[in-house]
Amino acid sequence: MAAIEHSYPPANTTRSPGVSPVLEVTGLTKRFPGVTALDDVSLALLPGQVHGLIGQNGAGKSTLINILSGMYSADAGTIAVKNSPVEIASTHQALSLGISTVYQEHSLLLNLTVEQNLALGREPRRYGLLDLAALRNGSIGVLQRLGLRIDPRARVSNLSLAERQMVEIAKALSTNPSILILDEPTAPLGSREANQLFEAISWLKAQGVAVLYVSHRFAEVLDLCDTATVLRNGKCVLTTELSGWSEARLTEAMIGGQMQRYEASLRTPGKPLMRASRLSFGRTVQDVSFEIRSGEIVALTGLLGSGQNEIARLIGGDLRAQDGHVEIGGRRFTFASPHEAAEAGICLLTEDRKQEGILPNLSLRQNIAIASLNTRTSWAGVVSGGKEREATDQVARTYGIVAASQQVPVRTLSGGNQQKALLARWHLADASVFVLIEPTRGVDVGARAQIYGRLDALARAGKSLVIISSDLPEVLALADRIIIVREGRITCETSPQQVDEEKLNILIQGGQPA
Repeated sequence: MAAIEHSYPPANTTRSPGVSPVLEVTGLTKRFPGVTALDDVSLALLPGQVHGLIGQNGAGKSTLINILSGMYSADAGTIAVKNSPVEIASTHQALSLGISTVYQEHSLLLNLTVEQNLALGREPRRYGLLDLAALRNGSIGVLQRLGLRIDPRARVSNLSLAERQMVEIAKALSTNPSILILDEPTAPLGSREANQLFEAISWLKAQGVAVLYVSHRFAEVLDLCDTATVLRNGKCVLTTELSGWSEARLTEAMIGGQMQRYEASLRTPGKPLMRASRLSFGRTVQDVSFEIRSGEIVALTGLLGSGQNEIARLIGGDLRAQDGHVEIGGRRFTFASPHEAAEAGICLLTEDRKQEGILPNLSLRQNIAIASLNTRTSWAGVVSGGKEREATDQVARTYGIVAASQQVPVRTLSGGNQQKALLARWHLADASVFVLIEPTRGVDVGARAQIYGRLDALARAGKSLVIISSDLPEVLALADRIIIVREGRITCETSPQQVDEEKLNILIQGGQPA
């Protein structure tokens, strides 16, 4: 793969004449045992500018964010805020310097309400007591700034993943930052919520706030960002204005050459393998029926909160249907747990792989092996270590999982490799139906193409796949059939041969394309 740096200007910091950076890092270096995560990285954020930070998983983006947020300390280099050198020793100090961060992993306290989370550590007081009126009014104000209709009294544990993400963003805005760092902010959001965020970013720009925007969604980066810095293997290879750039050119800059892309080709599905029949769950899912054949990928999509995620969780056993059932192999089921679904050959991979997928403190090998231990266990209950090593090594190679060894804790791997490990787990367990919610959330473009290839290979091997995705290009790339869900019901069915992204979006909104 040929390097392409020569086709771009040398790495530099793009500045407007006479405008001083609100944040500037110079020569930042951070080493961990066996790896240099950041190597002499420099960049500057200007007031009223959105600065993209681009790189594959493992390029150093998270390390840089953690240093600026006070989670890590750098081994070398300097940080200046408003032209004054600083050492950011804690998250509290970062906030005091005007740096607020929204991480990929949520930091909200689930047992508290929205308003309690928004003011955590900064609770308004009057005469030494908590000022409930000020707490309520302050939370309403910041939620309205994002156009959110979330009850500030709602407990966070009762919110959807997308609603929690918007509360995270609201919490960051409530500190009135001069520097806002957003790490994959739209990963769990639907198009409506993402547009609310984009409007908020435009408002912040007008207020002079500098935004560091990290995303694998390059269409967003090109629409939102004024400039971008590209990291590769811990090094800064490029800082440039983005005017005139394309997604393809940005991808090449990120990986250092041409990327092998996933090219969809027609599959020939077989006989029906699974049928959801009249599934209902409160007002969220109402009388939903559809079938999926072996060797087929069916995508369910719709506006955020339309019920498609709940349909997936009903099929995968994470929710118990109040009415209806699932048929597989001629047998009827109403699953009470994911374990029961797995026993029937259905696996569920949710959008929250950190909390609901991986076992973070166990090794990569243990994470892959755990769903199929019975196939390598003797009558005495002893697992054959040799068979396990052979099986997990082979499936890890098949899925292209990159790790120093099979023994490393799975939490140390990139998001793309963690997702591949979960797919490998259920491949090894010989699941017949794969139910995947947002299968490439927080995954870079290179790993995304590899995951698409593996999902296609599963379908061609006779598996059935149900994909829940708000990423319309992903839906069009992967699906044989597309089912539109609106207000808990299936409203129509189409295919990538019948619609493009614009027409699909019209159907999702409830309209009829011309």
